[in-house]
Amino acid sequence: MARSAGKSEKRKGSKEAGLLIRAAEMLDLPGEVVAGLARIEITGGREVLIENHGGILEYGPDEIDINSSGVIIRIVGNGLQIRAMTQTELSIRGLILGVEFIY
Repeated sequence: MARSAGKSEKRKGSKEAGLLIRAAEMLDLPGEVVAGLARIEITGGREVLIENHGGILEYGPDEIDINSSGVIIRIVGNGLQIRAMTQTELSIRGLILGVEFIY
């Protein structure tokens, strides 16, 4: 029985997220912002801007792990530096080699 309750909770969570995204579309708002999802923008392989992050978990010149809603975002590269960080935005510079999502 515990299994079906867990599945039911997962469906409920994804159903709520779907409703939030549809409501955001109707109001012409970015769905990721309304649902609390991270928005990632990569510019020229040299800069990454992450909005709606949940903080830095690990930091080094070759990898930076960032907490997000239900996922860890890993930025992989060379000479990575955190250029700016606010409660909601994070700017990283360096040679960006990849972005990984760890669920």
